[in-house]
Amino acid sequence: MVQPILFLTLLHLIMTIVSASTAYALVPSQVRGLPQYHRSKQKKTTTNEGNDTTRSTPLRATVEGGDGPPAVRPTAGGVIESSSSVAASAAGDDVVYSSAMASTATPISITKNKSTNGKKNKKKNSSSTKNTHRSTQQCKTGNIPDVAWRSISMNHLRAHPNFQPLPPPSYITNLPSREHVRYFRQDSWQWDYLHTGRCTTSQASSALGFLEAKCASYLGIPTSLQRGGFGAFDRLRQCYNTADDQSLGGWERTLCSSNGGQRRSMSTTAAAAATATRIDDDDDHDDDSWSWKPGTKEIERLWKPQLHNKSYPFAAMYRPTLTHKDLYRRKVHLGGGEAAASAAPMRTRMEWGNVQEATSILTALNYFCKIDNTTIIREVGMCGASFDDNATNDETIKLLQGVKIGASPDAFICHGNGSIEVLEVKNHCPFVWNRVHNNNSNRYNKHQRMEIERQRGNRSHNDTNESHRFSIRDFELEQKIPPAYLPQLMMEMLCVGTSVTLNDKESTTTNNSTTTAAVAGPICKSAIMVRQTATKGAIILRLPRDDDWINEMKYWLGMFQANYVSTNTIPNDNFFWSDDPDSRYRKFVTRTKEISESVELVAYIDQSQIQRMLLRKGEEGRGGVKEGDEIPLFLDSIIADVS
Repeated sequence: MVQPILFLTLLHLIMTIVSASTAYALVPSQVRGLPQYHRSKQKKTTTNEGNDTTRSTPLRATVEGGDGPPAVRPTAGGVIESSSSVAASAAGDDVVYSSAMASTATPISITKNKSTNGKKNKKKNSSSTKNTHRSTQQCKTGNIPDVAWRSISMNHLRAHPNFQPLPPPSYITNLPSREHVRYFRQDSWQWDYLHTGRCTTSQASSALGFLEAKCASYLGIPTSLQRGGFGAFDRLRQCYNTADDQSLGGWERTLCSSNGGQRRSMSTTAAAAATATRIDDDDDHDDDSWSWKPGTKEIERLWKPQLHNKSYPFAAMYRPTLTHKDLYRRKVHLGGGEAAASAAPMRTRMEWGNVQEATSILTALNYFCKIDNTTIIREVGMCGASFDDNATNDETIKLLQGVKIGASPDAFICHGNGSIEVLEVKNHCPFVWNRVHNNNSNRYNKHQRMEIERQRGNRSHNDTNESHRFSIRDFELEQKIPPAYLPQLMMEMLCVGTSVTLNDKESTTTNNSTTTAAVAGPICKSAIMVRQTATKGAIILRLPRDDDWINEMKYWLGMFQANYVSTNTIPNDNFFWSDDPDSRYRKFVTRTKEISESVELVAYIDQSQIQRMLLRKGEEGRGGVKEGDEIPLFLDSIIADVS
C-alpha cells in the first residue's frame, strides 16, 4: 500500500512542475523583463478601381521646414518617411472622424512593449490588443457615407483668382473651328453630345484590350475593371441622328443655338451640392465669352488671395464654411440614410470621385501656384475634335483608320514659363463595403434583414459594426500610375494639339494641315496626375509624353476599328493578346507596364496641406458634431439641432 501511494504522490508532483514550466514557456509575457511583440496579419491594400487586393509599398513623405510646397526625401528601399511641419490652422485636418466614431486606441501593428509588471501587464497587453482591433473597426463604419465631405464645388473653384473657368454654355454663340467645342463645360449637355461614336479616354483602355482577362492580369488591373472590349465596341458603333448635320456649321447650329445649361444627370448629393454653391451672375463679369470670369463681387465673396502671404499654405483663403444645418440638410437629401444605405459601393465611389474633383484640382493649384504665382489653372472641355477630318500633316493619324478620338483633361496647368501640362485627378474613395455586415446579412432573406435593420436603428453608433454597411479604408498611396489610366493621360496630351487658348491666330493652326502647325508641334509634353485620399493626403505625379507609345496606341485603336467596329463583329475574349512575348502587341503591353512604374514623383501633399471646407466657428456641439471634433465622414450621428 505504501509503494502505490508514494508513486502517485511522486507522479502528481512531477505533473505539477511540468505544467507550471509549460505555462511559462507558452506565455512569454509572464517572464519579467522579456520584450513582447504583437504582430497582426499583413494587410492588403485595395485599389480604388475595385475590391481586388494587391500588395504594395506604402508611400510616405517628409514635409521639411520652410514655406511653399513640401519637400520629398526618399530613403532606402524607395520608402519615403513622413512628418508634417505645417500647422493645420485654417488648412486641413488631423482627425477625420467624429467622437462618436473616434477611439484613443492605436491601430494594431508591430510594437515593442518593455513591460516589467508580470501577469498584470500580460493581461493588460492582451486585452488592449484585442480591444484595439475591435475599436478600429467601430470607428470606421457607418450607414450614410458623406460623398460631399468637406468638398469645394466646381462652381466656387471657377471664382478662384488663379483659375480660368470656361464660359457658361449659353455664352458660346459661334464656333470658329471644330476644336472650339473644348469651350463647352464638362457638366453641359453639349459635352455629352460630342461623345457619340467617339473613342474618348473612358473607352481607350477597353479598345486597346487592356481590360481583357489575360492582359489585365499581366498589367495588374483589378478584376472589377476587367469588362472587356464590348463597351468600346458599343460606343464606336453609335451614330448621330440622321437629321443632325455633322459639318462645322451643323455643329454650330446644334450646339450654340439651343438653350445652354447643365444637362448631365447627377446624383442626389451632387445635385444638392451644385444647387447650394451656384454662382449668381452679376453685371461685373468679363464681356469676352472666351475668357469669361465670374463677377468681382462674387470672387471677393468666396476667396481672399494669399499668394504673397508666405505663412499661409494656400493660394487663396476660402471664405465659405460648413454649418450643422448644411450637414443635416445633406442627410435629409439622402432620404434619411435609406438611399445611401442601399447604394452599392461602386456607385458611392463614382459619386465621391465626381463631387471631390474640384477639391483635388485645388490641391494641384495650391502646389504649383505657391511655386510660381503666375501659374494659371484653366478649365477645359473635350479636346481633339479637330482630328475628325484626319487632314493633318501627321502621317500617324492614318493609323486610326477613321476612329474619332477625344479627351477631356480635368484642367490645363499653364506655367509662368509658358509650358503646358494636362491635369488629371483621381479621388480614392474611403468608403468600402463592410464585410462583417455583408457576411452576416447573407444569413437572412430580404425581409429578415429589413427587420433586423429596423431593430438596430435605435442603437448607438458604437453598439456594433455589424449593423453598418460601409467602412473606411485608409488608402496607401503609391508612386505609380495604374496602367489602366495610361491611355487616358497619353490621349489627353495628344488631343491638346498645338494650342490651349485657341485665339484667332492659333485656332487656324491647331491640328490643321498648315505649315505653322507642323513647325509648332505638340504643345503638351507631360501630364500631371493627382491621387488624393480622405485620410492619407495626396501625391502628385508627372508622366512625360511618349510619342512612340502614342503611335502604337493609334495603331491598335485603328485595328480595333477595322477588325470589329467596321465589320460589326463583337470582340472575342482576349482579342489582340498573344502568348508570344516578341509579338507587337506584347511589346506594347510590356512598354505600358514599364511606363506606369517609372513616373516622376513631384510631391507628396500632407493631409494638413489639402484645402477643404472647414466647420464654422461656434458650430461645435450642435446636432451630433461635438466640440473638438472634425467633420465626420459618415452622417449617421448628425441629428436635428433643437437648440
